[in-house]
Amino acid sequence: MRSLNVFILGLIGVSLPFHSASERCDIPTSSAIPPLIVTQLGSKHWVSVTGPILTLESSESVDLYCESGFKYYITSYERYEEFDTNRTTISCKRNRFILPHYSNEPEVEAVSCLGNAISPIFESRTSMPDCEGYMSLVVGRTFEEFGSLKSFAICYDIDKQQLKYISYTAYTKWLEPTQAGQLNRLGLDIEVIYSQHLFKPYGSESVEAAFRDDRRLKSLFGTKTFEYATLIQDEPLSSGQGEFKEMLSIIWLRALLNGNWRHFLNALKSASINAKYDVNVGVSGTISLPTTIACNDSRQLSVELDSGYTVTVPALIWAQVRAVAPNANVTEEFVIIAHNSPFLKIDERNELCESMCHEVPWLRQSLFSKLQQYPVYGLAQCCHVADVQHKLENFPKSQAAPNSRDLPPLPPPFENLSKNTT
Repeated sequence: MRSLNVFILGLIGVSLPFHSASERCDIPTSSAIPPLIVTQLGSKHWVSVTGPILTLESSESVDLYCESGFKYYITSYERYEEFDTNRTTISCKRNRFILPHYSNEPEVEAVSCLGNAISPIFESRTSMPDCEGYMSLVVGRTFEEFGSLKSFAICYDIDKQQLKYISYTAYTKWLEPTQAGQLNRLGLDIEVIYSQHLFKPYGSESVEAAFRDDRRLKSLFGTKTFEYATLIQDEPLSSGQGEFKEMLSIIWLRALLNGNWRHFLNALKSASINAKYDVNVGVSGTISLPTTIACNDSRQLSVELDSGYTVTVPALIWAQVRAVAPNANVTEEFVIIAHNSPFLKIDERNELCESMCHEVPWLRQSLFSKLQQYPVYGLAQCCHVADVQHKLENFPKSQAAPNSRDLPPLPPPFENLSKNTT
């Protein structure tokens, strides 16, 4: 059987059970950060994410990559051994995992990366569009001679601990010296050590507790109307968020999150099989309570946390979609606008624009297009960019290639961060 070389990157801290059936080995890959698989196909290398179990047939090999080195449990030594190399190979041989590049081919029962499990995040010296004055953060990794892969970029206001918008290309998996799409111009320039208290010092547990314990919120919405979840819901990008997904999270209308937003992402995933699309995602506005409910209270819907922070509930969630290689004969740039409010009426939807989903070929017959006007799935619509770019907060109006900038050294820890954030 021809050997298939596969590279697994990331943390793998597992025991490796062996099965005699079918002469194969099964590797559990449950860990804080799922391993990435880089498969070689001729001169090309592609990136994918492992499932909970990676299965190798007899004689197959995997090349492992850990930035900080490896830790193996060697059967014959009956102990763990550490290796400072960042790349090595293990093979499945007669239902046993071995290290074939060592003379005695030692059997291994467990392997993990040395150090902490962190997702790589960098600051780019080149700003994202309309992100001057904020941090342009890039989640990505360089794979030595194979090239690099940038998963997504984040325009972030570190002073206010506030997400501006997120950019990615749906969906890049090939390792290339030049990456197709909008992330190519951004660099992996300055490594950023993520610290939750600097970026967003609260998480889903405190937000969910507020909805559960606040009698006013509970009487209005119960505990199932809203959900605190990451703005990036695309399955191909889920593994790249790691422990900093809290800084990407917002309060979603649950019906929208599990309904029409999911339908939109499914349509985008299908369309990206034959084309690449640059996507920018953000939020705008704050939900206003009807006057019959708000009375003399503030009409802005927000959640007060025990820690003193205030989390507002966005009124709109938007996604700008633009074809990397546009076709002049069809609509290849538009904005999806999803209404995050349970109070919106169907006739109020057209105040932003007249929905034009039917103009987008890959959306025309999609489930999203058919259900966009049904509140039970979350109201949504499609708009021309010109109709809404000045109505949406944090929308990147400048799409020209930005100028590089000389970044000063990273400042010391921020001690005077405002506790009124979104």
